[in-house]
Amino acid sequence: MRISAIGTYRTAHAPLQNRKELNASANNINLTVQNRDSVSFEGFSLKKYNPAYRFCMQLFERSQIASRRRISQPIPELRGKLREVMLPIKGRRKIVAYDINPDNRENYIVFFHGTSQNISNCQAAYKEFLNSNYAVLAPEYSGFGKNKSKLADEYTLEDDIAATVRYLKKKKIKPENIGIVGHSLGGFAATRIAEEIPDAKFMILVSPVNTLSYEAENIVKQRKFKVPKFYQYIYKHYPKILAPLDRIFKTEERIARTKVPLYIIHSANDNLIPVKSSKSLAMKSKSLRELVILDGGGHRMDETKIESIHNILTKI
Repeated sequence: MRISAIGTYRTAHAPLQNRKELNASANNINLTVQNRDSVSFEGFSLKKYNPAYRFCMQLFERSQIASRRRISQPIPELRGKLREVMLPIKGRRKIVAYDINPDNRENYIVFFHGTSQNISNCQAAYKEFLNSNYAVLAPEYSGFGKNKSKLADEYTLEDDIAATVRYLKKKKIKPENIGIVGHSLGGFAATRIAEEIPDAKFMILVSPVNTLSYEAENIVKQRKFKVPKFYQYIYKHYPKILAPLDRIFKTEERIARTKVPLYIIHSANDNLIPVKSSKSLAMKSKSLRELVILDGGGHRMDETKIESIHNILTKI
C-alpha cells in the first residue's frame, strides 16, 4: 500500500503520521431497510436496542429537521443563477437540486452537502466552482431542506444518487467532464456516485464521514455535545458497543475500489469528524493525489477549505 503526492500546507497543516498510525482496518458494508421512515442498517443483531446506534440515529434525524429550518437567501454573486430543478425518483417522488450553469458549460461539479445543511447553505462553494469554470449540480437529499415529505434512509440516499446520475446522462454530460465534491455526509454520497461514474475527472472530499463509530466515539468524548450521562456510562464501561457502528457509512470500502483521482481536505481541530477518519481513508485509497490537513477551520466548510479546493482545482 502506498500513499502518493501527499500535500501538507500551512494554514497550517499537520504533518502526516507514520504508516502504522494511519492504517485502519476495513469492514464490509451491507445496507438494507426495515423502516422507511428512519435510518436502518444491516450488520449487527438487535441494533434497535443498541444505545449507541439509537443515539446516533436520533442525531441523524435531528440533522434532517435542522436542515429544513436553515434556508439561506441567494448571495449577491449568485442572484439569478441558482436555478432549481426537480430530479425524478422512482414513482412520483422528486428531489430538489440546483443546476447552476449560466454560461452553458460542459464541465460540471456535482456537490453533495453535509448533515444539518441544505443546498442553499453552500453558496460560497458554488461561487468558487463557477469562478473555476465549472457548472454546478447540487442535489438535496430526501428528507433535507425543501424535501420534507420523507425522512432519509439508505434506500432514499441510493435513490437520490441514481436520480443525479440520470439527470447528468440526460444532459449528455461526459464522465470525463464531471468532478465530484462532498462535504461531511456528502463524502459518503460522493464515493457512492464515483462508483456509478468511474471515469469522473476527480473527487474532492471535505471533512468526509468515514464510519459512524469514528463520529460516535468523538461525540461521546466532547463535552460540547451534551451527551446524556446514560450514553457516557455505557461507552465508558462497554466501549465495544460502538463496534457495530463500523459498518455504517463505511466510506473506506468504496474508497479502496475507486479509480477516480482523489483529494481529501480535513481540519486537525474538527470536533465532529476526527481527522484520523481522513487519514484512514488516505491509506485505503489507490487513487489518492493529495491529503490536505488544516490546523483550523473545524468541521464547517469555511474560507480556508474553499481556498484549498481552489488550489486543487487550479492543478487539475
